[in-house]
Amino acid sequence: MAIADKPTNRRAATPSNTDVGDLFVRKFNVLSIYVAILVLLAAGIVWSGIKTAEGVQQYHQDYKTLQDMKKQERKLQVEHQRLLIEQQTFSATPQIASRAVAELGMFSPTLKDKMIIQPGVATVQVPVIEADSAEETADVIEPRASTDLSPDAPIANADATAVEAGQ
Repeated sequence: MAIADKPTNRRAATPSNTDVGDLFVRKFNVLSIYVAILVLLAAGIVWSGIKTAEGVQQYHQDYKTLQDMKKQERKLQVEHQRLLIEQQTFSATPQIASRAVAELGMFSPTLKDKMIIQPGVATVQVPVIEADSAEETADVIEPRASTDLSPDAPIANADATAVEAGQ
């Protein structure tokens, strides 16, 4: 016994003017698919916003670190230059001194070899004893500034033109 309402062939059972959308609606609940797609899109937007915010935050942290490192580099460069100058100063002084003594025959002056000269100050004649031989001594008068502070110079007034040497 065959049921008369049911066709035997399934292809023959679907009408030829049926739309694919109608078939999709019958097979699946369309509203739930649209909701699922919208939920996925919303989740993607939220995820992308969070990742963008994390990227911007990371950029700001990296930029601050870079600026701190640049400041540190500038400080280190200044210190390096200072140390190079200090090294050159300390290494050059002994070389100059040894060359001056060895090649030029220079020496450091003693207090007797120093004379302070100031413009506009009267000079004082101070007797200096020079010995040519052991028996013979002569008084020689050399000009010396009145502001000479060497220990062997006598104290003199600025108006005086000559001062007797105390013996």
